[in-house]
Amino acid sequence: MKKNYFFFLFMAGIVVLFMLASCKQAKVTEKPLQTVPQQAASQPKTSESGAPHPEAATKMPAIERKNESILLVYKHTGFGYVESYGFDTYVFRLLADPSGQISGGIVYQRTSDGEVEAIHYNVTRSSDEITLAASGADKKSWSATLKLKDSSIDVSGQQKLSAKLDKALVFASTDGNYSESYSIDQAAPEMPSEIKKGDSTLEKGKWTFPENNKAMYVQTKPDDTENTEGFQVSLWREDNGDLRFRTEGPTPINEVYASGLSAVLAGDHALSNAVLLDLMLGESRYLRPVYAFAISRRGAGK
Repeated sequence: MKKNYFFFLFMAGIVVLFMLASCKQAKVTEKPLQTVPQQAASQPKTSESGAPHPEAATKMPAIERKNESILLVYKHTGFGYVESYGFDTYVFRLLADPSGQISGGIVYQRTSDGEVEAIHYNVTRSSDEITLAASGADKKSWSATLKLKDSSIDVSGQQKLSAKLDKALVFASTDGNYSESYSIDQAAPEMPSEIKKGDSTLEKGKWTFPENNKAMYVQTKPDDTENTEGFQVSLWREDNGDLRFRTEGPTPINEVYASGLSAVLAGDHALSNAVLLDLMLGESRYLRPVYAFAISRRGAGK
């Protein structure tokens, strides 16, 4: 009986140890389940933070990278744009030479049937001059000549303007009566801008940086303290340098995805590339502040 009693106690002890071991193991298997939210939080927060994805569309063919240096997807979000034009998104596929100078490209209209060619751009450069030639599917064509000087460019042809780059990116009329100045001082907590005609300030703006890899730009009239007439750009910079931004005024204006834009505005051809982009893309009021932002990130690792 004693042997049976001790044998029973021995077996009971083994069962208890086995149960304790099982319980301990159960806690181990729970840990990965607890870390799932942390893992999700460590992933890029682009979509969670509200950054736009104009390249994504459930009923449209996918937009994929090809051999372009710059892929820029520009979606017009204004009310009634699709009804007026039959589409709302342009896809810019632009090329750059080994030195980083924009050398041409094609603009497409995004439709349910795919990308339809709209404009061809060709860029030729001599020692102190760049020529931009555009030809459209509608057989319309135009050209512009960029005369390169020290830290400045004079544009003639389709448009006439002057541009320079120092502590600010400046676009101005050739007579100097009108100017837009956008600070590129990345050391400053804010990067101001000023739009002037003669001695009068028409509008003021500034970039602020509320959090890492996010920037906000607001521009309006000096006396419009509530920003009821101006516009705001919300911009996200992804780890690979791609930019996503949304522009809104009293009504929506655009949503943009730009891959490769930062690279061509970070090198020795920053000013000429900014002018070429300004001529190719248009929408100067809303895009010039973004060019200044991209130039300001040069060498910052941002």
